[in-house]
Amino acid sequence: MKKMTSLILITIFLSSALGIRNSAFASDYLLAPNDTLEIRVVGQKDLDTKQTIAPDGTISLPLLGRVTAQGQTLSNFNKSLSAEFAQYIKNPQVVVYLTPRPIYVIQHDIRKNTWDVKEAKSVNEAKALAGINYTGDIKQGEIVSVEVSEKPDFWEQNWYKIITGTAILVGIYATVRK
Repeated sequence: MKKMTSLILITIFLSSALGIRNSAFASDYLLAPNDTLEIRVVGQKDLDTKQTIAPDGTISLPLLGRVTAQGQTLSNFNKSLSAEFAQYIKNPQVVVYLTPRPIYVIQHDIRKNTWDVKEAKSVNEAKALAGINYTGDIKQGEIVSVEVSEKPDFWEQNWYKIITGTAILVGIYATVRK
């Protein structure tokens, strides 16, 4: 009973820490490639693992090998893993945690004409990377593109060409005038 209570408390804590506040969302969410799962088998430290779902929808687990995760809800996947581990462990208690997908912020510096891709672990971190002028909504797993500088004006972009051209014209004028 104490183990079950502990597991429930851990699940509630991690759900809130990961930003899964809506239990309907957590129960309806379907696992997909690039989701990162942390799988723990209580009392079996050597079986604990952190896996990212491969493009083919599978993960590789100790004892079980390749297991299909794509298309399952978190609770169904947890139940299927418990059933699979039951072949090797008596009454396994499996806990699966979903790590939120990262948010990628693409920062385009117009002045330097460079792009920088940054990975944010949370919505707040992504908003900070996007900058104060970004007004759109940001959600887990999205790619956000922002411009981090203003377009340079004509003088700023071409000052050296103008000065060089002027110097050449002055030199030609001085030569011709003699």
